[in-house]
Amino acid sequence: MIRKIVLIYCIMLVTHFAWSQVPVSQVYLFDLQSLADGHTVVHTPRLLTSFNNAGYNNQPFFKNENELYLTVQIPQEGESDIHLFNLITRTRQRITFTPKSEYSPVVTPDKKYISCVRVDDAASATQRLYKYENKPRGQEISVLPDIKNVGYHTWLDDKTVALFLVATPNQLAIVDIESRDPLIFTSDIGRCLASTDKGHLIYVHKISSEFWYIKEYDPVTQRASIITETVPGSEDFAISADGYFIMGAGSKLFVYKPGVDTSWKEIADLKYFGINAITRLAVNGKNLALVNLSK
Repeated sequence: MIRKIVLIYCIMLVTHFAWSQVPVSQVYLFDLQSLADGHTVVHTPRLLTSFNNAGYNNQPFFKNENELYLTVQIPQEGESDIHLFNLITRTRQRITFTPKSEYSPVVTPDKKYISCVRVDDAASATQRLYKYENKPRGQEISVLPDIKNVGYHTWLDDKTVALFLVATPNQLAIVDIESRDPLIFTSDIGRCLASTDKGHLIYVHKISSEFWYIKEYDPVTQRASIITETVPGSEDFAISADGYFIMGAGSKLFVYKPGVDTSWKEIADLKYFGINAITRLAVNGKNLALVNLSK
């Protein structure tokens, strides 16, 4: 059975591809603990971004169990950069130092780089995929210089990346970084992309304003299958090490385990912690990071 997540009292990014006005947001970290009875406990919430209460803090991505990447824009500094948080020492360091804005950090499959979307020209909404050495002021490399409308991305393997392409409607493409030829296979998709150990792509397909589905795409067969509907109105998800999906809506968290559940299960209401607009989520073996939009 799916391990229910229980909240113990221990204490959206709005899609705007020119990134010209980013919303005020905060990132919280929860501990995850597995109990002997099969439950998973969410406890010890803590605010990671108190240093930037009036700024933009978003797009969490775990480097490992003890380190977390975030996109951070401090109002007085102007541009957004990628920061790395050490969850043990509770320290942070800035990774990117370019005059441009970087978003959506992802660790590359070889673990040597982080890739991110960089706004090369805000006026023309030119956004390319770059990768940076996994250290402060590391070498930068333009991964796909000819593709200028990258919104979000995830890696399927060392040579294959999935791209959310900004268009009308938005498109989803698979790209071999050596041939650089995008295979566009669907449109009307959500911003959240994830990959599986098999190299499959997980994404949200917005078939209509009412029906949004989480799907799994196999790049070998070039076929997609439905996993489940999303929580109504939500497009951001995370996948746990146990294979269950986590989504947020408002102040609430939901879980769904394929092959076990027939619908989403509400497992926590975080309004008592001042969390009322959950968007982005990330999980590792022991933590859940979530973004709360300020209202």
